Amino acid sequence: MVDIADLCDDPSLALRAVSFPTPEAELRWVATSELPDPAPFLEGGELILTTGLATKEWRREWDGYVRRLVEAEVAALGFGTGLTHRRVPAALVRACEQHGLNLLEVPRETPFVAVSRSAAELLQKREQAEARAALAMQRQLTAAAVRPDARRSLVRRLAELLDGAACLLTFDGRVAEPSSGPRQHLLDLEAVRDELVRLRPQGRHASANVGTREASLVIVPIGLTGRPAHYLAAAVDGRLSESRRSAVTTAVALLALAAEQDRGRIAARRRLVERALSLLARGDVASALLLAAAADVPSLPSRLQAVHAAGSEDAVEDALGPLEEAGLLAAVVDGQLWLSASPAEVARHASGLGGLRVGVSGPVELADVADAHRTAALALEQATPLAPVVHWEHLVRSGPMALLDPPAADAFSRSFLAGLDDEQVQTLASFVRNHGSRLRVAKDLDVHRNTVRNRLAAIEAVVGRSLDDPATRASAWLALQVRLSS
Repeated sequence: MVDIADLCDDPSLALRAVSFPTPEAELRWVATSELPDPAPFLEGGELILTTGLATKEWRREWDGYVRRLVEAEVAALGFGTGLTHRRVPAALVRACEQHGLNLLEVPRETPFVAVSRSAAELLQKREQAEARAALAMQRQLTAAAVRPDARRSLVRRLAELLDGAACLLTFDGRVAEPSSGPRQHLLDLEAVRDELVRLRPQGRHASANVGTREASLVIVPIGLTGRPAHYLAAAVDGRLSESRRSAVTTAVALLALAAEQDRGRIAARRRLVERALSLLARGDVASALLLAAAADVPSLPSRLQAVHAAGSEDAVEDALGPLEEAGLLAAVVDGQLWLSASPAEVARHASGLGGLRVGVSGPVELADVADAHRTAALALEQATPLAPVVHWEHLVRSGPMALLDPPAADAFSRSFLAGLDDEQVQTLASFVRNHGSRLRVAKDLDVHRNTVRNRLAAIEAVVGRSLDDPATRASAWLALQVRLSS
């Protein structure tokens, strides 16, 4: 980048800084204009040269002139003296000081074309220097990419080349490669995560550039196919030069290639783990252990639990990553997240599967792991958005009512008890509660035994079954429990 101070350093031009609040302002070109309002024809970053040919009688007009130049984001105003004006007008100086515009005096002896030529030479030299720097950075990044720890080496080398900071985040905002570089304070991870929330829905097709006067932050998705494997966040002090921008672009490309290689290895490992979990669910423990070992999963504990979790594809993918990083036997099976691990690991991770409905089995011996997966699946069926984590042991303690689908249970209760009046329902409830003892029912309801006998006969006629049949009593108990809970 060439700034206004660089141009002023050329002694052959003899430029004098009259008002110089931002000498670091970037110079992009030199333009000459005698228009009373050149702002509509500017793009920003120009040094405007003028002799004030149309401004000889100006007094108050200078304020609006300068304000419009500032709004057009010019780098500076160069005022030629010795022609229209013997010296720089005081009103112009005051306006530049008030609005923060760089003001240079160009003496009569310095042609405007000499200023333009000097600026062009500076810009050309800087472009050549930037190109050489970019090439050197590309070579260093390429060398880092062939190291065994390519991902970490690339992030660290990029941070050093930027003289800033860089890190790699997972799709859901977890740190994959920690912040590195000489200016780590420039990288605000919370601000990066806030940007990720905005970028994630757009996948690989969105990046972010956040600039302030002090620093520039760049967030770029990493990956060639599917959703981004990671996001690269890089921060530099001040503005991002072309060579630094080129370094970020090179790092992103190399990280994407590394991510695709990793994706292939991860996919192969996941297929092995998926097959191992499927075999465990079928009770083939020996074959499952062989596949788990081939996938570099540590030996399964002798006592374990199973977890089944369901949700959106992205939520399942996000939940799988931390489990794999922890070295656990976890994979996506038939669209669900399955896990087999020790009770301690399950307790540590099951409640953290945000956005998923989760079913957790009770602890079992390794030989009985198939039962664990069956009960985890049953527990998952009972999970809801309001109660997303369901433990099979809690369902067992709650009784069979906890396993019933509420609409189906209500329909069953209504059908079974249809045709019974309130007195008959009361009698049936007492009969079930007293284990079929007619004498206890009579005492419970304070009626004669013959009355109880007649009421029960009438109930049997309505339901079409014998109340002495254990299956009928179980159905009656269930229908009554549903009615009482509704």
